[in-house]
Amino acid sequence: MRPALVLGAALSAAALAAALVSLVWTPWDPTALAIAQKLQPPSLAHWLGTDHFGRDIASMLMAGARTSLATALLAVAIGLLVGVPLGLAAAACHGHWP
Repeated sequence: MRPALVLGAALSAAALAAALVSLVWTPWDPTALAIAQKLQPPSLAHWLGTDHFGRDIASMLMAGARTSLATALLAVAIGLLVGVPLGLAAAACHGHWP
């Protein structure tokens, strides 16, 4: 197998796993502000640290994975709903459009 294919599959699996886990659990509330904890480095409490508003970066990535995957699935669904009928129409006309 190609290394790029394996890496892409691993990253996709990691995003899917993060999205599925975030449906039932995130380490912290991804939208909660904690200004006193801003810009913390990675630790046991905040695995990837915190941003400039004190939000947990790992929790935000997990919640963001849901949105990204939902957007990707919606784009594929729209492509299928538009592309398949157009492809069938083109095949039925044998390349000769009236």
